Amino acid sequence: MQENSKNLEVMNIEQILRDIAAKSSLTYADVAAGDAGGLKLRMKYTAHGSGVIADSGLPLLADELPDRRYLIASITKPIVAMSAVQLAAEGHFALNDAVRDHLPGFQRGPLRPITIRHLLTHTSGLPDMLPQNTELRAAAATTQDFANATGEITPDFAAGTGCQYSSMGFAVLAAIIESITHTTCADHLLRKVLQPAAMYNTWLGLPSETVDELLPTVLPCDLPIWQTASSAWSWNSRYWRTLGAAWGGMISTAEDLGRLATCLLNDGEAESRGSAPNVIWKSAVVRACLSNQTQHIAGLPEVDRVQRAWGLGWRKNWLDHSATFSDFLSADAFGHWGATGTMMWIEPETSRWCVILTTQPYEQSQSVIQRMSNVVAVDYLK
Repeated sequence: MQENSKNLEVMNIEQILRDIAAKSSLTYADVAAGDAGGLKLRMKYTAHGSGVIADSGLPLLADELPDRRYLIASITKPIVAMSAVQLAAEGHFALNDAVRDHLPGFQRGPLRPITIRHLLTHTSGLPDMLPQNTELRAAAATTQDFANATGEITPDFAAGTGCQYSSMGFAVLAAIIESITHTTCADHLLRKVLQPAAMYNTWLGLPSETVDELLPTVLPCDLPIWQTASSAWSWNSRYWRTLGAAWGGMISTAEDLGRLATCLLNDGEAESRGSAPNVIWKSAVVRACLSNQTQHIAGLPEVDRVQRAWGLGWRKNWLDHSATFSDFLSADAFGHWGATGTMMWIEPETSRWCVILTTQPYEQSQSVIQRMSNVVAVDYLK
């Protein structure tokens, strides 16, 4: 009887989420939620008249998949960050190492104080995007090209004295990972995280050997005003979906990201088919990434050390900020947003997680995502 009541409760929540999506301008939405035991709630939404190819009326392959694939944008960042912190745990570098010790392009004066810790906490002074971002994309620049170009700029402030969201800090971080592992960041993640965690529908850039097969299986994004459908570098372009940008190029699904969240709630251990646990990250790595790290950077203003706290790659829940993950999560919950209209959060104290993926840019989807998140945070109990 209790199990039937629980199933009915989940079904009611899923219907509420579907109703919220239906009253919005969203084309697609996938919601997954659960706890340390795994997936417990799943909702898929497709707007009426969508899910078909406009010219032919044929079903859209990407919409027919049981677990639909999205460009998750900046949710990429904390996954890359945790791989870097794992390398530190294995003795490859220390988080307070200067970037210049690993990348020769960072020997120039204003770049010399920047450390790996600064990259992970958005306190390096490096910009979100480069002034020549559009030109680099139009020229089909590689991720290394972005890192090299970042080494030619002057930071906006001295490292450790301010906090500024920095996508280019993660371009640099990926270059460090590659210098250590002697492989691409995408391949390193595939071997060390995605495959061991059974995230089989997730890639940091679609692999070249299967790109033609996979491209039609990823949902198209609604484009922001600064991108056009005819552009060769938009979110929907072959270039961007294969680049493997460590700051926002990952393709994933709600259920795969749920596996990641479940792993974090189990101290870095993923489900294993064998008797031994499948350790993706050391428990100390998980604790470090999810704790308030900016509180230890003495040069930061108090607001960035307390109310606007960052872990290593992950962000704490900023309750009084427009980009809060939910009005009903604690400040100790952590998560990340993505510009393509994606968000995930994990609340360790209640052992819950939630993933919400859409194809509508953050500026348009933020409110509806937060409303769906509120429903999960309030009504879903393990």
